[in-house]
Parts: sequence; C-alpha cells; structure tokens
Amino acid sequence: MPELKDKNRMLSYDYDSHKHLLYWPESNRYKTTKPETRGTMQYTMPGIKEEFIRSPIDHRYQETFTKFFSSYDLDLNQKGLIWFIKKGVLEGALNGTSDMLAWLGQGKDKAGRPSEITQVTMELWTLRFQLLLNLRMHAQLLAELAAFEDLDAPDLFYQYKSADKTGSLVPFSLRIIHAEALRFSPFPWHSMIRIEALQSQVEQIVNIFRMQNAPASQIEDWEKRLQCVKYLFVRVLHELGEYKIAIKTLDKARQETKNQEEKVVLTRALMRMAMQAGDEKAMHYFAEKASHLSNGTNLMIVHKAMRSIFLGSNNHAQDYIGRIKENEDQTPQFLNTKSIIQLYTGRARDAVETISMIRPIVPGPTTTNLKTIAELCYSTAAKDELLIR
Repeated sequence: MPELKDKNRMLSYDYDSHKHLLYWPESNRYKTTKPETRGTMQYTMPGIKEEFIRSPIDHRYQETFTKFFSSYDLDLNQKGLIWFIKKGVLEGALNGTSDMLAWLGQGKDKAGRPSEITQVTMELWTLRFQLLLNLRMHAQLLAELAAFEDLDAPDLFYQYKSADKTGSLVPFSLRIIHAEALRFSPFPWHSMIRIEALQSQVEQIVNIFRMQNAPASQIEDWEKRLQCVKYLFVRVLHELGEYKIAIKTLDKARQETKNQEEKVVLTRALMRMAMQAGDEKAMHYFAEKASHLSNGTNLMIVHKAMRSIFLGSNNHAQDYIGRIKENEDQTPQFLNTKSIIQLYTGRARDAVETISMIRPIVPGPTTTNLKTIAELCYSTAAKDELLIR
C-alpha cells in the first residue's frame, strides 16, 4: 500500500526541510556534461507506454472520481489520490495518475518525447509504480519504468537546471521499486545486482554524512533507508527461493536491531518465513522468541494459534484465537488468522465474513484469501458483490 506522506500532500514537499534526504552523489553521466550546456538537453522522457483498459471502478465511486479528476488541480487531485488509496480502491487512484500525467504531457504515446521533469512528476510516477506493484500489473510497470533507465540521467539532478539547488529528483521509494522491478522480468536474478548496487550507494552516503559530522537525525534517516534496502534484499531472496540465505540475513538484522518494536516485527516475519518453507525447527524457534517478546499480549496468542495451524492442530488454534474477544482486536493479522482457522474447521461462510472485516481490503494476500474462500460458498454474482463492498 502506498505510504501517505501527510494528511493532504503526497506529491509535493518543502525542498529545504528535505534537503538531506535529496542528497545523492552526482552520476558519471552528469559529470560528463559540459557546464555551459546543462539545462538545455532532456534525457528522461517518460510516458504511459501502452494503452491499457482503464481499471474498472465500481459505479458508486464514479461520481467521486469525476469530482477529483475533472482537470489538473494539484491540491484537489492529491486529495483524490489520498481518498481512493485510503478507501482501498487502488484502481481509482491509478486512473487518477493516468489523467494527471496526461495533463502534464507524460500520458499515452508521450514516451520518448520531451516534457518537463519536476519534483511533482517524479513523485507522481513513483506513486503510479507503487500502485502498479500493488495491483500486480508487472508488465505495465516494467514498460513505463524503462524510460528512467538507471536513474542516473543528468536531468534527474536538481543542479542540472537550478543554480541554487542540489540533490536528486528521484524519490528514494522509486529507487527501491527500480531495484526490485527486475524480479518480474525474464531475468529475475538481475534484481539482486540492482539491490546490491543500491545498498552500496546508501552505505556510501551514510559514511559521507558521518564524516561530515551531520546532525544525528540526518544520519539516522539514512540508516533507516539502508535498513529498508537490506529488508528488500531479504524479501527478494526469499521470493527467488533462497530461503536459507534470506532467513540467515534477516535473523542477523533481528539480532542487531536495538529497537524492541522492530525486533518483534522481524521475529514474526521470520516465523512466517519458516512456516511457508515448512521448516518446523526454525518455526518453533522463532515462535518461542516471538511469544517471549510479546508475552501477555494478544500477539502472543495469535503466534500460538499460527503455530497450531502449522502443526495441524486446528482445535488448539481455535481455542487460542477464541481467547481474544472480537472487540479487543481488529488487526489484519488477527482477522486473517481467525478466518483461516474458521476455514479449516469447516466454517467457510464465517471465514468470509471475518476476512471481510479487514478495512481497507487492498489487492494482495488478503484479497487472494478472500477470493479463494468465497469460491467455496458463494455464487459468482454474490462473490463479485462481496469484493466491491
């Protein structure tokens, strides 16, 4: 799910307050440009690469879409994007980015043609790529991302056109997407090359900030980014089937972190990875760690229920999950675990009702679970109605 930067703004920000986050070493391509020619040539020329059927929006949202996206109005359009994302109607947000990019000269058939590269357009493309990832539109993602090449073009630096600004126009989240995207190509292992290169670049920046005695908060911001890249490395390794390397790397990060909340999250992730791989020994080990860290909380009970599901002890799982009152916990993890237990104990309709309580339901594992369970107990028409509630 795309992250909302603040309540009403997601495509624009104050340069001065974000300057340390925009820092990026000048690329070799930038360095080879002559100072007197800077700002005169355009290298990055993105556009909506191919016409695809506009993602269908339920008729109940069509009037709202028209209200937010009748013409280019950055403030109003941003509110519309936020509204659709919070509702979980990602198709509506994607269509909104299509219209906005068309108004900014980067719509259909505009790839390869000059248009203005700005902070707003780069943030808009980044959001669009996040939506394409969430909607699993990987071919579209790869086709449109190609225009940005290796994110090192001269016109992707502020100083290429501005005398008083330096840094990169490329949002860091776009670098993350760019590094992972090749996982969906015919050469998925090439994504690891990009991820390793990104990690090396971020480590270099962290060292530069330390050598310059930058404020601790700025160093911490970049260390968090480095951690994000390391987690990306683990996730992609896991997706590529390298379970042992992935779990070893993530466990190292779990042991090194001093943040207790992060340690809990990582331990739970390790337990789920072990469950998916069928590694009973590792699952028990991390389940015990998770229970110890979450002792006396609903999370501990959910961990025990998940372990019981893994062992095929559905009655024990039902007993554990029944200890949590419905009004006490409405987290997606609790509701998803409860619905799985209901399904495995022959209560498919109850499972559908439980998983439908997750709000918003966005494309991904939750939607997949809902569709799968609904297949067992709903007609096609009823299932379709359920999925657009």
